[in-house]
Amino acid sequence: MSLELAPLPAQSLSPAVAKVVAAPPPARLMAAKGIAPLRPAELVVTLYQLSFDADPAVKAAAESSTAALPDKLIRPALAEDLPREVLHFFAVALPAARGEAHGDILYNRATADETFAVAAARLEDRELDIILQNEERLLRHPAIVRALYFNTKARMSSVNRAIELCVRNRVRVEGIPCYDDIAKSIGADPSATDPSVADAVFESVMQAADAAAAAEEAEGGTAVSGAPDPLAELMEERGGEADPAAASATAATSTKDSKRGSTVIDFTKLKLHEKIRLATLGNAYCRSNLMRDSNKMVAMAAIRSPGITDMEVVRASGNRVLAEDVVRYIATQKEYVKMYPVKLNLVQNPKCPLALSLRLLPFLHADDLKTVGRSRNIPSALATAAKRLTQKRGGG
Repeated sequence: MSLELAPLPAQSLSPAVAKVVAAPPPARLMAAKGIAPLRPAELVVTLYQLSFDADPAVKAAAESSTAALPDKLIRPALAEDLPREVLHFFAVALPAARGEAHGDILYNRATADETFAVAAARLEDRELDIILQNEERLLRHPAIVRALYFNTKARMSSVNRAIELCVRNRVRVEGIPCYDDIAKSIGADPSATDPSVADAVFESVMQAADAAAAAEEAEGGTAVSGAPDPLAELMEERGGEADPAAASATAATSTKDSKRGSTVIDFTKLKLHEKIRLATLGNAYCRSNLMRDSNKMVAMAAIRSPGITDMEVVRASGNRVLAEDVVRYIATQKEYVKMYPVKLNLVQNPKCPLALSLRLLPFLHADDLKTVGRSRNIPSALATAAKRLTQKRGGG
């Protein structure tokens, strides 16, 4: 649930702020640009109020100034007891790179739980550590943990630690795919919250997947050749196999293709919670591999990934190797079946449930319908229905 932002009540404003927001448009515009004889705390409240101004120029200037004002001007204010709406407004408006200013907001006792959830979704490193330290808030508002899970900048060990905390305190986090199974997998993995192991594995796979995707694109979709091996580099930096963390990362994620000299990610050796998060947050290379995983939870996490593209869906809809659950999911999503190639692929895919294929059949073009009617790779009932529909249309 997000924090509703609205203008602060007039009676809650200081005399200086009230005077500015009630001034004529030229004076309000100057204040919206950050040019006003106000204390830092009064200035940030003024900018918040003017972001709702009826004058479009004043409103736009206030929104622009919020992100542009220097730290030396706004940081003293963000540490004061400001209205939580104002703190939330700045947490959203400030670029993620303004880490020190975001830190002031996170350390401010007046900051709302909803603001922490916004921060957990977009910040990194030091600021995420501040969020994780506030265990009471994580338990009170589990949406923060969900936001951490979907933040690609959040370390795997940090996400696992937050989930483990919730499990231990019997707090359920909604919105994370296969949450119960992930929690169980984390609980069974003694290294899940160990940064030297969990982070090394996850980050190495992400790097290897990026290299693999880049190499495939360069070779026109062929297998990876000569791609850099970040896992091997990690091992070398930590002193080879003598380092348990490096050895674990290597054993869990990659092998070497002796014929092509490339890194091949062995997803099967990853833990369930690692595979599901990779399927959810990884690139197309991760999704294409994990969509074929024998564990349906992993495959479903890949097809439901927020980063999946229409082209990936088109390819998946015609893939006869995928689990029936994945194909059924595609066939039940309105935004996917609007695409004609998806309709055609699903009808021709024997993994698509017959009832769903029959529903899509009338939308096929005449030539494609004839092809379906002649196909021996689909249920006979579907081929027969295609022939009847062709005849009904007068196609012979």
